[in-house]
Amino acid sequence: MFLRLCSIEEISPGEMRQFYLQGEEILVVNLEGRIYCLDARCSHAGAPLAEGSLQGEMLTCPWHYSQFRITDGSVLRGPATNPLRVYRTEIRDGQLFVDLLAPEI
Repeated sequence: MFLRLCSIEEISPGEMRQFYLQGEEILVVNLEGRIYCLDARCSHAGAPLAEGSLQGEMLTCPWHYSQFRITDGSVLRGPATNPLRVYRTEIRDGQLFVDLLAPEI
């Protein structure tokens, strides 16, 4: 089931921002107009990924510098070993909707 998270106007191209939705912390990334939603906390030590850095599709954790691919959540460099969950999204009438139950395939 898709739930409204925010307006897509709230996330400028190149920006990352953390949101809360039904107890979940979700990181929204706008990469050149394409929106990705993933776990907002690093799978290694729980660092807030919105404070990390983004270079292309690579997200770097601000604490221990684990790196993740935002398109599929995979670990590119440790110390993290577990991938990030990537959420399915839909954009309707300028609003971003996220499916909290079904992971992106």
